[in-house]
Amino acid sequence: MRVMVTGASGLLGEEIADHFEAKGHEVIRLKGRKQLDLRDLEAVMHFVEDTHPDAIVHAAAIKNVDEAEKDPEGTYLTNTVATRNVAMAAGKCGAKMVYISTDAVFDGEKENVYHEFDPVGPINVYGASKLAGEQAVKELCERHFIVRTGLLFGLKGRRETNMVRGLFARWAKGEVIPAAVNQRCSNTYTRDLSRAIEIMANTEYYGTYHICNNGRASRYEFYLKLCTMAGYSPDQVQPAQASAIRYARRHKNTAMISLLYKDTFKDEMSDWEDAVSRFMEEYKKEN
Repeated sequence: MRVMVTGASGLLGEEIADHFEAKGHEVIRLKGRKQLDLRDLEAVMHFVEDTHPDAIVHAAAIKNVDEAEKDPEGTYLTNTVATRNVAMAAGKCGAKMVYISTDAVFDGEKENVYHEFDPVGPINVYGASKLAGEQAVKELCERHFIVRTGLLFGLKGRRETNMVRGLFARWAKGEVIPAAVNQRCSNTYTRDLSRAIEIMANTEYYGTYHICNNGRASRYEFYLKLCTMAGYSPDQVQPAQASAIRYARRHKNTAMISLLYKDTFKDEMSDWEDAVSRFMEEYKKEN
């Protein structure tokens, strides 16, 4: 299968591209606007017509929630308009499309985990722009998979913007990092997510799926796990309220369950603690 991956220099996009290549697929890596500006409909249509991929995995997006709140127009151009363009091109050439969405499409008020049939209701610009992207994909590309996932961690992407690498660098300097105790989600290892996406893309079971590691944790619990496994003092993670740390409004709980994914593909995602342990093994191998 010839697979086009947008955002292929990012944390998830690079992991997806590497995994598809390892599985024997031909991969077209789109790494940035200099190569192809996804906001330019005509350019996207021509590129997809020329390369004629069998599948497009659209991972490119503005993901910084606070920056999205400060620049809503730019966020919608990247997260919604660009997604519409990719969906239109995929629909025209008959390609499958995998759109990487987010748990931020929910309002975060549910006490339990979210499943695929729960009503959506984003509370910030980032979530609203991604939900609008979902709607564009549904309207314009019949052969689509929408993948909602949680807080991502992994080894790929630019080192200077990799969240976990940044945490380790700060802890190594002796810094104490505040982490929200009232913000819970499903932390997800990019390697596990990429594996699941490849399984899914080889089928025609189209629809919206939650794909995340099992379980839920606060940002504080997640950071504490990383900190102690990396050999730093647990005192270097300070419990805090999300409102004291962040600019944009944050969800209380966006933890999800991969209900439909598990039932459809007969595949189970591991627990997030296990995923962190495997991530740390890989991290220590390279450091």
